[in-house]
Amino acid sequence: MKIFGDWLVLPVALASLVSRLVLSLRTSWGLTRYHWVHAKFWLTLVTVLLSVFSLRPGINRLADEAAAGTSRPDLGLLVAPAVATATYLFSTAISVLKPWGPTKRGSRLREAQSAAARAGRSRRSGTEGAGIG
Repeated sequence: MKIFGDWLVLPVALASLVSRLVLSLRTSWGLTRYHWVHAKFWLTLVTVLLSVFSLRPGINRLADEAAAGTSRPDLGLLVAPAVATATYLFSTAISVLKPWGPTKRGSRLREAQSAAARAGRSRRSGTEGAGIG
């Protein structure tokens, strides 16, 4: 379990956090434009922190106890992986469903983009119309 926690759980959790951050900053969804993206980021951050500060110390303690020959079952270690799995499944579901709309900042950005697009179309149509006559 210690090898699994050190070599798989922590790197995968950190990779998930980094990939969510990079993807949210490099795509049109943004990190703070939509409520569901913002919620996914915070859920992932909390899950990573729980994995680092709750799961790994418990695994290390049990590994030390097993090495000393005083090991006993600890059901508390089942909670962290179960919560992490549920959180990642919920994050996947809100990625697909996109249940909440844009944030106030996202609404302002969307309005500014649509106003710029309308202005660009009117400029193009005015220029083209002048050349026709």
